[in-house]
Amino acid sequence: MSGNVGTQSLAVTIRVLMDEQISGRQKRFLIWKEVRVGLVNGCILGLLSTIFVGAYMVIFKEQPPLFSFSVSLCTGLALLLSILLSSLSGTVVPIIFKQLKVDPAVASGPLITAINDLIAVVSFYGLVWIFLIRLLHF
Repeated sequence: MSGNVGTQSLAVTIRVLMDEQISGRQKRFLIWKEVRVGLVNGCILGLLSTIFVGAYMVIFKEQPPLFSFSVSLCTGLALLLSILLSSLSGTVVPIIFKQLKVDPAVASGPLITAINDLIAVVSFYGLVWIFLIRLLHF
């Protein structure tokens, strides 16, 4: 999901950057707008993921509710965090490339994909380590 969000933010940002007269204020507004969209999407998808993964584990895998919803909460929070950070990186990276006089349409795609993959993996495993292993001792 974070890859899709980052790629969409990248496309929107490159489209806006085609206007050579874009001001710093407009760039900041674009970043803020994309982060808000990422936050809303992340909250919705994270909440749905938490509910459905937890219910699936309780009903079909017959796991205890505390364990099931602890795992699903980590999944939902990781989804929220990765979508939020991916929308931010998908917006900021092309802006930085444009300032460095590098074509953002050519250079951003592979970098955004790698950043989004890294963000998603670190978010999920980091939250699992913090919540499940360190705090709840599962």
